Amino acid sequence: MDKINSAYEKALERFKQRKQVPKSEIDKLEYKPAGCAIAAKFLKEKNFDIVAEVKKHPGEFKQYILQGIQETLLKNILLPTNKSTQEKNNKAIEGIFFIKKDNPAVKEILGEMEHLLKYYEQVSTKAYSQFKENFAARIRARIQSMDKSEMGRLEINSEKQLASGKNG
Repeated sequence: MDKINSAYEKALERFKQRKQVPKSEIDKLEYKPAGCAIAAKFLKEKNFDIVAEVKKHPGEFKQYILQGIQETLLKNILLPTNKSTQEKNNKAIEGIFFIKKDNPAVKEILGEMEHLLKYYEQVSTKAYSQFKENFAARIRARIQSMDKSEMGRLEINSEKQLASGKNG
């Protein structure tokens, strides 16, 4: 019985030594996910009013909600791989603009970010077309170097080769 009491007493001692979690941290843990959910809804729905949704919450918690929104929107800005990614990026940038609309530095940063994303898209498109040209030239050179007996057995579909290389 003494062992049980001493274990119980040790547990009470550890409980008394625990640190108190500040109310601001508890509020942050509660309202930041709400901000993440608002941002996700903004990205999914076409006519979602993110500002009106933020105004529905009490003023003392708005900073945590805005923090969650901002983090979610920034995480959803990706390098453009297709048209839907670019549309998602534009929507995320638009959302950041809505929650930070009074800050001119944000406008400048978002403008630079849009410029970089467009530049990346142009460069990657150009690199792919150059790769495609080089690949086709190498295939043509290989075909020209083969004799007629080998060519009868050879079936090459360069578009299929490029498509499988692009997806893989």
